Amino acid sequence: VDGRPVSYFYESPAPGTDGCPADAGEKCAREVLALGTPLLWWAACFAVLYVLWRWFFRRDWRAGAIACGIAAGYLPWFNYQERTIFFFYTIVFLPFLCLAVAMLIGALVGPPGSKDTRRVVGATTAGVLVLLITWNFIYFWPLYTGTSIPIDDWRSRMWLDTWV
Repeated sequence: VDGRPVSYFYESPAPGTDGCPADAGEKCAREVLALGTPLLWWAACFAVLYVLWRWFFRRDWRAGAIACGIAAGYLPWFNYQERTIFFFYTIVFLPFLCLAVAMLIGALVGPPGSKDTRRVVGATTAGVLVLLITWNFIYFWPLYTGTSIPIDDWRSRMWLDTWV
């Protein structure tokens, strides 16, 4: 969870100015926030646990490669406990987190030859996960791009108190 995302830009335009709808109410918010797609990051937490399990107990070299990529990007941060570390540094291992999520989705669907019931349930679950992550990205799009939105809509996107 990104507890304190970095705000690169914030502005509160009045209704009818700078893209703020005239009927927006009290004011709008425009912000560029360094916030990843929360559902993708939370799914990645489960996916990393799955990848580690698959590497240690199934001896799957693909899971090991993904785990090593994540470790190579994440573990060096522990050497810099006295320094401020910013969220955008995670870009280094984000591709490996996406691979971990893809491996988890593959496990949900099941291998070829699995029972039809398992494949249907797995594909449905995987599809719902992908759709939720896509919806989550679209929902937070105004915060990634600095699009003017009514202040109440902006507040609804501040899921954690520390994001404000």
